[in-house]
Amino acid sequence: MAASLRESGHLTELRQMDKKAIIRVCICGGGSQSHVAAAMIGSLPGYAVDVLTRRPDEWVKSFTGIDPEGKRYEATLNIVTSRPEDTIPFADVVYICLPGFAFASQMERIREYLRPDAIIGSSFGGSGFFLRAFEIFGLGVSAFCFQRVPAIGRPLEYGHRADIQGYKPLLKVACVNIERPLEFKGMLEEWFRTPVELLSHWLEATLSNSNPLLHPASMSVLFKDWEPGRIYERVPELYMDWTDEASRRWLACDEELHEVMSRLPMDGREVPSLKEYYEVDGVEALTRKIRSIKAFRDKPAPMKRLEGGYQIDTDHRLFTEDVDFGLIMIKSIAESVGVATPSIDNLIEWAQRVMRKEYLVDGRLVGRDLAGTLTATRLQEFLKRDSKA
Repeated sequence: MAASLRESGHLTELRQMDKKAIIRVCICGGGSQSHVAAAMIGSLPGYAVDVLTRRPDEWVKSFTGIDPEGKRYEATLNIVTSRPEDTIPFADVVYICLPGFAFASQMERIREYLRPDAIIGSSFGGSGFFLRAFEIFGLGVSAFCFQRVPAIGRPLEYGHRADIQGYKPLLKVACVNIERPLEFKGMLEEWFRTPVELLSHWLEATLSNSNPLLHPASMSVLFKDWEPGRIYERVPELYMDWTDEASRRWLACDEELHEVMSRLPMDGREVPSLKEYYEVDGVEALTRKIRSIKAFRDKPAPMKRLEGGYQIDTDHRLFTEDVDFGLIMIKSIAESVGVATPSIDNLIEWAQRVMRKEYLVDGRLVGRDLAGTLTATRLQEFLKRDSKA
């Protein structure tokens, strides 16, 4: 598709010229966003959808998605495999739906099979997708990434059915090295049945005030009394137990993030402030808003059951992705442009105590455990790419 799209314009025109034209999409991953994408893309005519997952035997070719209104997406999957060589060489678009800590290993697995004219993308950019893509595929890679996940969902029955819990009114996506981006945008609108806006810079899909700030803000309040060996009697809800203190911390981090963005060659207005995004005027209104979102219900905090109660599960992706590949990345970029971030630092300091890691030392990212995170050490090199473009 990448070559066809570049050569012939609108996908509708392409299909009119060649009724057999099929766009081959490979979804990488087996989590929530993979289930959403398999249902929504796989139910469209004109697409052959493959899934690259570690658990192919648990997937079926006749896949279904169901939304809150009862709408059904009946999809027929093409290939489900754990072997990159079975699908990547034939893929026009590779769509990665994985946590940030898995980006590098997955990209390395598929690199030798990826066609030069293929486009690679991700469902969420706030865990450093573009930084990893530039590192592994080079600055000439054709890539795209959503600023926020296209739809909220989860597996209803793993590998069989997706529970599509909520749609977005507008999606924002950053594209690099994609010719005819307006036609490509049209394809993404077709995928998710939602209007899409093109961002002007890849950083606008990289610096996120959602998960990397949202989840640490919530957990640092829910577990503010944590100490080593602490056992809890119940598992709190991430959002339904949200408090004004969590809103206060999140808003403070959002202000610092926007100060960072003001020092970078991007349009910070393309990353709406929390007040703008949620249409609230302050702490209490934000708390009410978070607790009112239906798609946020029944989302327990990451905990594991032990004899006598529950302990925080620091192996959960809310730590291994949102902290290690989100919060740390934001702090690293802040350091590179000379912006102090005391509120973000407080979240990192809380997280590193609970995780028994060392990232920040005296307010600087020089800790011994940074090797397992994502830092923006090559940011200036990647920004030079834009000045030459």
